[in-house]
Amino acid sequence: MGIFKRRKKKTEESYLDGLHLEQSLMEPRQQAEHEALGLCEQLIGQSRELGESKKEYKLITSYLEDIQKLEEMPREEFASLVEIAKNIVALNQKREEFGKKKRTISDAQYAQMEQLAKEMPDDIERLKTNENYQSMVRRDINYMEGEKSEWGYYLESVRREQKLLKVALFAILGLLSAAIGVMLYLRYGLRMDMTVWMLGVLLIAVLSGGACLLRLQNDREELKNARASVNRAITVSNQLKAKFVHATNAVDYACEKFHVNNSMELNYLWEQYLEAAKEQEAFEKANEDLGYFNRRLVRELEKYQLYDAQIWTSQVVALIDKKDMVEMKHSLIVQRQKLRIRMEQQVKTIREAQKQILILLKDKREYHKEIMEVLRSIDQMCRS
Repeated sequence: MGIFKRRKKKTEESYLDGLHLEQSLMEPRQQAEHEALGLCEQLIGQSRELGESKKEYKLITSYLEDIQKLEEMPREEFASLVEIAKNIVALNQKREEFGKKKRTISDAQYAQMEQLAKEMPDDIERLKTNENYQSMVRRDINYMEGEKSEWGYYLESVRREQKLLKVALFAILGLLSAAIGVMLYLRYGLRMDMTVWMLGVLLIAVLSGGACLLRLQNDREELKNARASVNRAITVSNQLKAKFVHATNAVDYACEKFHVNNSMELNYLWEQYLEAAKEQEAFEKANEDLGYFNRRLVRELEKYQLYDAQIWTSQVVALIDKKDMVEMKHSLIVQRQKLRIRMEQQVKTIREAQKQILILLKDKREYHKEIMEVLRSIDQMCRS
C-alpha cells in the first residue's frame, strides 16, 4: 500500500504543478472543472485496481472453499484421490530424473541413428567385415612385398654367381693353357716324361670346367624361375593393392557417413543410441501415464464441483501431505487478509477523492452530468 500512496501523491503533485501553471489563465469555474476532471482520471485508475483486487480476493476465496470441500470429503473417497496423487508425484519424479540425465551422443547423432535404425546393425556388420578384409589384404600385401624382395635378392645373388663362374672358367682355361705349355716344354725341351702329369692336369681342368658349366646351366634355370617368381609377386601385389583400395574406400565411406573412426566406435555409438532410445521411450510412456492420471484426478475432483479442479494437478503433494495442505491454506488466508486490508485502503482513498470532487463541483452539478455519472458508477463498485 505504501507504493500505492506514493503513486497517488506523485500523481497529485504532477497534477497540481500543471494546475498552478494554468491557474492564472483560467476562471475559478474552469479551475474547479479542471481539478475535478483530473481527480476523475485518478478515480478511474484506482477503481480498476480495486476491481483487480476484488477478482483476486474472490479467486483466493474460491480456492479456500475448494480446500474446505476436500477436507470435508469422506475418508474413502479422499483416499482414492491420494492414490492418484501418489502416482502423479512418482511420474513427475521419474520425468525429472530423465531430464537430469545427459545423452552421451549429440542430437544430430541421435537423429541419424533413429533415421537409419533398421539398417544400422547391417551397416555395423558390413563395416566390421570390410575392416577385417582390409586388414587381411594389408597382411597379404606385406607378405607379397617381402616375398618380392626375397626373390629380388636371390635374383641378384644368382647373377653375381654367374659372373663369378664365368671368371672361373676363363681362369681355368688360362691355367690349363699355361700348364700345358710348361709340360710341353719339359717334355720336348728337357726330354722329361710328362704323360701322367698332362693327364692329371687335363682331368682336373675337365672336372672343374664341367662343374662350372653345370652350375652356369643351373643358374640360368634359377634365374628364369626367380624372374618368374618376382613377376608373379608383383602381379599378386598389384591385385591385392587394388582390393585394398576398394576395401579402404568402403571403410572410409562408412566412417565419413557416420562420423566415426572405426566399427568399434560406430558400435559404441549404436549402443548409446539404443540406451537413449529406451530412455526416451520410457520418458514418453511416463508422459502418457502422467496425462492419464492428471485427467483422472480432474474428473474425480469435478464430481465435487470445485472452482478449479485443474490446478490440483500441480498441487498433488498437498493432497498427500496434510501438513503441506495446511501450509497452503494458511498462505491463502494470509493473502486474503492482506487483500482485504488493501481493498479497504483503496476504498478509503476513492471516498476521499469523491469528497474532493463533490467539494469542487458544489452548486455546479448541473454542468457536470458526466462526472456525476462516473462518481455513481464508482460508488456502486465500492459497495459491491
